[in-house]
Amino acid sequence: MNSLLQAQHLQKSVGEHLIIEDLSLDLRAGEIFAMIGASGAGKSTLLNVLACLTPADAGELWLEGKEISSSAKYLIPGHAEIKLVPQEYKLLPNHTIRENIAYALREYTKEYQRERLDELLALIGLEAVQHKLPREVSGGEKQRTAIARAIADEPKVLLLDEPFSNLDTLNRQKLKQELKRIIQETGLACLFVTHDLLDALTIAQRMGVMQEGKLLQTGTPAELLQYPATTYVREFLASGLAIVREIQQQLGDSFIA
Repeated sequence: MNSLLQAQHLQKSVGEHLIIEDLSLDLRAGEIFAMIGASGAGKSTLLNVLACLTPADAGELWLEGKEISSSAKYLIPGHAEIKLVPQEYKLLPNHTIRENIAYALREYTKEYQRERLDELLALIGLEAVQHKLPREVSGGEKQRTAIARAIADEPKVLLLDEPFSNLDTLNRQKLKQELKRIIQETGLACLFVTHDLLDALTIAQRMGVMQEGKLLQTGTPAELLQYPATTYVREFLASGLAIVREIQQQLGDSFIA
């Protein structure tokens, strides 16, 4: 897979508190990467740095071989090719699902907007609810609307902050399958952060473990489970895996894809 976004030796502090310490990773086209860790590990701060919404104190960001480290220091922070979907969605409450997605396309011609909207609604599976308000649809449909809005103008990288945490079990599983399909069909590089090991194991091709701002290890789920690099990685994965095994016993090994 082609590497789209590279982070090299990122460092970020808030006051005297070091939030991200010497962190490097790469995100690849068509791949879902899960960043896991306990609350306070620095995962959400990392998303904001990768999205160029917050400048790193040190280190570099590269997108398709071009350095973009200074993007967060512009008058309007952010980068057009990197989109972050926050945990709270931030949908416009008095606008329909279709109108919420259209907001991201407001700079384009009306003809292109109609074509792209129809394409997105089909891709994300929201055609049946496109004329409903956010309060009239499920949590999973709200999250998919936020994703559709984020990818409307065809970015290269999609970042998601705890995308499954506010969903019930059924919507959680539906969104995971939809997200896997969307990433495969669009070729986006996707990173989501979570404190839930089960979410990472059921959808990610690769994952990383963070502790107190440090990225301790990355690899496939099998690599991390079989060859944990530190005691913390082993214990963090073991605690989550106990829950996974209990679910497997109840639902069968096929539960984890």
